Amino acid sequence: MIDNSESTNCLDCKRSSRCFQKLITSELEFINQNKTQIHYRKGENICKQSAFASYVLYIADGLVKIYLEDQRRKNINVRLAKTSEFIGLSAIFGDNIYNYSAIAIKDSTICLIEKDSFKKLLNDNGTFASEVIRWYCEKEKQLFEIIKSLGNKQMHGRLANTLLYLSGEDFEKEDVYSYISRKDIAEFASISTESAVRLLTELKNDNIISIQGKKIEVTNKDLLRQIFLRG
Repeated sequence: MIDNSESTNCLDCKRSSRCFQKLITSELEFINQNKTQIHYRKGENICKQSAFASYVLYIADGLVKIYLEDQRRKNINVRLAKTSEFIGLSAIFGDNIYNYSAIAIKDSTICLIEKDSFKKLLNDNGTFASEVIRWYCEKEKQLFEIIKSLGNKQMHGRLANTLLYLSGEDFEKEDVYSYISRKDIAEFASISTESAVRLLTELKNDNIISIQGKKIEVTNKDLLRQIFLRG
């Protein structure tokens, strides 16, 4: 972790989300005074499940894995968070802790915004609040789809859903598979690593995906989607 004393001024940020674009100059200056920008190297923990949440985290640049831990030390990967997305919003009005852990899967720049300052902007600027709620609802919908898949699908369906997610429009500009392992893919699908490797080989042999080293490319999305729907 590298604390950057010359952090980007919010007024000059080229990677601000639609939410921050709704803020006026004085509000951006307010955020700038109440945030710290930190660079995390690949593999560094950004937040820990059940830890006290003092900040809302904003990904100024990078790619972050969000995951749940259980007592058996078995992780469930929830989603990948990319540039211009938030971590820890639920701590503003809910429990005063992070409900999941997050780790940088490539070098990332994170803005730590004081929670009370972020809450003040939500109260003062309705347009900003609406954009944050819109983004949060989109992510909530994705989470419900993940839960539905894990609860109702067999291994083939869960892996198909994982590959569709990781190869989707959200990550068109990211070479996602170069940053994650087969174990990560298995933890997205809630199956064993051995099962994930075996099923990936089956999909490759059926010409549904191609595999070159770590890289996976979906070559027949329609068939993969049928596998997901059949479950």
